[in-house]
Amino acid sequence: MLSPFVEEFLRNPATVGSLIPSSQELTDKVMEPIDFATARCIVEYGPGTGVFTDLIIRRRQADTVVLLIEVNRRFCRLLQQRYSGQPNVHVIHGSADKTGDYLAGLAAPPVDYVVCGLPFSSLPRRQGWRILEHTRQVLQPSGKLILFQYSLQNKKLFGKFFRLLDDSHVLLNLPPAHVLLYEPLQDGK
Repeated sequence: MLSPFVEEFLRNPATVGSLIPSSQELTDKVMEPIDFATARCIVEYGPGTGVFTDLIIRRRQADTVVLLIEVNRRFCRLLQQRYSGQPNVHVIHGSADKTGDYLAGLAAPPVDYVVCGLPFSSLPRRQGWRILEHTRQVLQPSGKLILFQYSLQNKKLFGKFFRLLDDSHVLLNLPPAHVLLYEPLQDGK
């Protein structure tokens, strides 16, 4: 019997970026830039089965708002069941380019971090553009976007909205991944 992760990858590889969940090395690298002591709001795009989410929830402060936005209905239900008893954790079945609407509905504090593993190389270019533009708008000026990608083909697109702070290559993951740390560009700078 296949795991839900593998089944969903086979059903729709354009929205599930990898055949297997992320390695411990990748999750550690993605969590590294987050200051859990001061973060008031963390958003995760495409949490899938919750590999990164488990760490975020374990390390966050009790009053930190965690917003999980998942487009896959099956993963969304799984996440809602898993985190239903967690205070300040909100699971939304929807699209990352509507994050501002979701945050407004929650009266959430400004966003400190967005963790994103969306497969931009398989998303329609226009949708990727909208998600990145929207992410820049919802992040506070000192906020950070933490992207993990299996390809760097969209680095130029990311650079239209964000300034690159760090690029790490994690080889101990299948497939190997890049972890990109960005801050939002202010007035095109």
